Amino acid sequence: MFVIEDAAQGFGGVINNKNAGSFGHVASTSFFPAKPLGCYGDGGAIFTNNENLAMIMKSIRVHGSGSDKYDNLRIGLNGRLDTIQAAILIEKLNIFAEEVILRNEKAEYYIKNISHTYKKPFVPNKYVSSWAQFSILAKSQEHRSQVINRLKAKNIPSMIYYKTSLHLQSVYKSLGYKVADFPVSEDTSSRIFSIPMHPYLEDYQQDLILEALFDE
Repeated sequence: MFVIEDAAQGFGGVINNKNAGSFGHVASTSFFPAKPLGCYGDGGAIFTNNENLAMIMKSIRVHGSGSDKYDNLRIGLNGRLDTIQAAILIEKLNIFAEEVILRNEKAEYYIKNISHTYKKPFVPNKYVSSWAQFSILAKSQEHRSQVINRLKAKNIPSMIYYKTSLHLQSVYKSLGYKVADFPVSEDTSSRIFSIPMHPYLEDYQQDLILEALFDE
């Protein structure tokens, strides 16, 4: 099986001492500012150990060019990383390993202290998460709305990622899926939300967030 690995939010994660981005024949990651290793705009990278694939992807990245950039071998695009973004990423790479450690410390603090009202993330043994986000499940969709409003009132940001399951996205309408076809996915989408997560959260900031999450 040809494996394409999506490591867009997993860069820096580890499973049994093997890094995210190294499991497939080819893998991709994102350097969007919200990602664990983020630049100041759009950016990304592709990883492979296959020399032929690497050659093809380099060609596609530069308009599909061959040995001569004006002789296009295939249909391509302009996928070159902006020089300024590259310069930022080089500096951030120097502290990235330390930031993953810090992210895990912040996540552990959340997990240890968060109210049992919420379903918390679980990381198996020998796994390391890069914690692109810290997401939890409220008791219900209504409860989620109440909590988000409570956070907003205290100027604490939150976000609902992926509020619509894939099978209910408009682009897949032709496949004929309907509500209740994937109940676990739909239930998760109706209750999930994310709270602030970055390496430089202070304990007092996390305490304020945890206090706002507490149901009286």
